[in-house]
Amino acid sequence: MLTVCFATYNRAAMLPRVLGAFTGLRAPQGGWRLLVVDNGSSDSTADIVQGFADRLPLHLLRQPLPGKNRALNAALPHLAGELAVFTDDDVLPEADWLIRLQDAAAAHPEATLFGGTVQPVWPAPVPDWLSEQAVEFSVLYAQKQRPSGPCGIEDIFGPNMAIRRAVFEAGTRFAEHVGPDATNPLYAMGSETELLRRLAAAGHRGWFVAEARVGHIIRPEQMEERWILERAYRYGIGEGRNHAGALSRGPQLAGLPAPLLLRLIAYRLAAKGLAVLPASPRRLRIRYRDRWLAGVAAGRRAAGGPQLSA
Repeated sequence: MLTVCFATYNRAAMLPRVLGAFTGLRAPQGGWRLLVVDNGSSDSTADIVQGFADRLPLHLLRQPLPGKNRALNAALPHLAGELAVFTDDDVLPEADWLIRLQDAAAAHPEATLFGGTVQPVWPAPVPDWLSEQAVEFSVLYAQKQRPSGPCGIEDIFGPNMAIRRAVFEAGTRFAEHVGPDATNPLYAMGSETELLRRLAAAGHRGWFVAEARVGHIIRPEQMEERWILERAYRYGIGEGRNHAGALSRGPQLAGLPAPLLLRLIAYRLAAKGLAVLPASPRRLRIRYRDRWLAGVAAGRRAAGGPQLSA
């Protein structure tokens, strides 16, 4: 027995495709249940979900207060079985997804955290300027593919993540200050990452299950430069709040750590110069880095440290 859980907000148009894919799942040993948390939707999301109640082992929960992590925390008391499988409301799992995760959990009792393959499902051919050499598709689209075996938290992504239920029974919760929030379009990314870092620091170990595969639906606007740069900024906010690394150290200049300030100035100047040029991988790489650094600075301010204006 295991539980699959995802939060959703105003996805009435996409959920029929997603839940339709869930109806094709093969049941793991002991069965499974699906928790869908409606995070204050104003469209017909709840009706769409309820329409699948006769085809899925479905339980609809409601958390009207905004915030994906707040919604996931509302689902934790309803988990059943040994394994909690977390995903998103834009994911298409392969038929044996849950069986693969359950088998890995049984075969590797030393592991507490599990990740699986995530591949983008593109709405159109990827343009030449949108290059993996320019930006990490893992950050943009949660793309992840690698062989099965022991893994670090950098290999586990939200659309395909499983955690032993005992972790939550011991009191672990998702941090509600990070992650998607309908009231703030520039929310701090990194909700799963923040949780996984805490668990890794406490000694939890990971295992990657390459055969547990899901497709991640990419919307047309997610292939536009504007959306990509906004995501870079949100990703930077999360890193600045929770894990700025070397950029948070060093002497202070103008109220910021010197490594962060110097990089921010250099990339901002370069990004302004490239903004007038046609789209290219180089332009995207520089502009993406500029927005990420601005987000790191904003995240430091939110966490209590000073920062330049974004």
